[in-house]
Amino acid sequence: MSELVIKLMDFGFTKTDALVYINLLKNGRASGYKIAKEISLSRSSVYSSIDNLYNNGYIFMSDGDTKEYEAKSPELIFSQIEKKTVENINILKTELSKMMLQEEKEFVYNLTGFENLLQKAKEIINQANLEIYLNTDFNLNLFEKELCDAIERGVRVIGFSFNKMAKPHDKIELYSRSENEETEYPSHRFMCVADMKLALMFSHREETLGLYSNNRLIVKMIAEHIHSDIYLTEYERLEPEKRVRVNTIHEQHNSMVLDDLKKQ
Repeated sequence: MSELVIKLMDFGFTKTDALVYINLLKNGRASGYKIAKEISLSRSSVYSSIDNLYNNGYIFMSDGDTKEYEAKSPELIFSQIEKKTVENINILKTELSKMMLQEEKEFVYNLTGFENLLQKAKEIINQANLEIYLNTDFNLNLFEKELCDAIERGVRVIGFSFNKMAKPHDKIELYSRSENEETEYPSHRFMCVADMKLALMFSHREETLGLYSNNRLIVKMIAEHIHSDIYLTEYERLEPEKRVRVNTIHEQHNSMVLDDLKKQ
């Protein structure tokens, strides 16, 4: 079977349809009898394909004592096919989308690997339409393009860090516990919430481990954590002598807490 026949079959031609069309294209106007003789197929199968081709608008028919057929140019045929394909795709996209379950399923994913988590952070920032909350000691220039694009499309970006960080865009609202510039790298902590719908948090230490979720409780807890750090920062700035510590296991042994205490 020739490659051209196979290609035409990809566009809905039967094998006989393809052979009949190619024969007419090469040899010009001909009767069904002549075509059947040329391609060595039964007249019944050839006439069946002629009907298919004619009904699809791929060949012309001339009336006379003997009916003869002529192939339309490939440009005309594939213009028709392209138009019909685009129309069908648009119809299918619309109709099938209506059948989809509209409520997004809840998910909680454990993620590993620094590059993997960095890419996921960029994806979340790119998906935001309203607000992004960040709590991190990562250099924000890692996400410069994504954050700047988000701000340009009207997204409000609010961030917290323990030490002061450079802003890749003037409109980023950054809060920091200390006025000292962040100099300790590699970075350890990243939390992000987008539109109160998606959340990502990860630790970058001996291993890079994280959690990505649209679970409403997890999203809310991470958002509250970021907000509480901002509130606490402003409170302790106003009343430094009232700084509170409760001497818990969390304070004594959690690596991130110990880092944060060093930075204060």
